[in-house]
Amino acid sequence: MRNAILLTMLSITAASCNTIGVSKTTGGFSEISPAVAAEMILDSQQIVVIDVRSTADYRGPEGHIAGAINAPFDVIETRLPELLPYQNQTVLVYGETSTDGAVAAQLLTVAGFRNIVHVNGGIKNWIEHGYRTVNAQ
Repeated sequence: MRNAILLTMLSITAASCNTIGVSKTTGGFSEISPAVAAEMILDSQQIVVIDVRSTADYRGPEGHIAGAINAPFDVIETRLPELLPYQNQTVLVYGETSTDGAVAAQLLTVAGFRNIVHVNGGIKNWIEHGYRTVNAQ
C-alpha cells in the first residue's frame, strides 16, 4: 500500500512539481534531491537505480548507491537493449555530478523511458548529504 501511494505521489509530483526537492526539467525528466531519492529507494522495491559513471568509479572508493546498475555514460547507448526491460518503471539516474547524470536522463527519455528521475548533484551530492554507498570491490 505504501509503495502504491509513493508511486502515485511521484506521478502527481512529476506532473505538478509542487513537492519540495522535485522539479520537472525541460528535457522531460524529473529532478530530485538526494533526500527524496533516498526516501524513494527505501519505500519502493520497484525503483531501478542507474549509475552512469565509469565502471572504475562505480567500483572505486566512493562506491555507489546500493542496488544501482552500472551503465557507464560513454557506452549507455550500446547498453540500451539491456535496460529496455525497465522502460516503464521509475528509473533513478545519477552520475558523478549533475551534468553527466542529466545528460544520461535526457538520453533515456529520448529512448522512450517513461519515468526518468535524475538525482540532482549526482553521487557527490548524495555523499555530501550523508547518504551511504556500497563498494563492489
